[in-house]
Amino acid sequence: MKNHPIVLGIDDATFRLKEGSKFTFLIGVICQGTRLVKVEKRKIEIDGKNATCKIIDMIKKNKKHIQYVLTHTITFGGFNLINMKEVYAKTKKPLICIAEREVDLDSVKTALIHRFPDTYKNKLTHIINAGDLYKSEISTAAGTSNVYFHKIGITLIEAHELLEKSCIDSKLPEAVRIAHIIGRIFRDYDSK
Repeated sequence: MKNHPIVLGIDDATFRLKEGSKFTFLIGVICQGTRLVKVEKRKIEIDGKNATCKIIDMIKKNKKHIQYVLTHTITFGGFNLINMKEVYAKTKKPLICIAEREVDLDSVKTALIHRFPDTYKNKLTHIINAGDLYKSEISTAAGTSNVYFHKIGITLIEAHELLEKSCIDSKLPEAVRIAHIIGRIFRDYDSK
């Protein structure tokens, strides 16, 4: 792996579910190492089904330039879950979906059943198909942190190395951290 891998980091923008928001954005940040190269934006439905195709589109548009894709979890815009297997099958780019803590699958299932009583099984399938949740201990400017993640198209050793290279100030990789910061700008966006 190169010292400065080129990654696409993805997170969702802020949205107001209680105020009736229907849409938000996926923010994609391309970094070479820690150097910001490009920013992308795609509109997604809150609790919808289109995050997978929007991420695939973002990757394909930048396919020649990026080596890895890193996301902040597999859920965007509430419960607009991505299908990791489909993203990898259609792009052939290694994908790591990072969680800042262990996922309580029972709590997630309860929330899905409550919010989507008729269709929760389809959404739960994406979580189950994401596979094992791995844990890696990485060093950042803030000290040693535990990072949890799902992965596809990359070995566990390579995933750990990539996280070590791309997590600088926090346990979120720099491209994902920047996408998160940019996503906050949309807090006041009228997304109805």
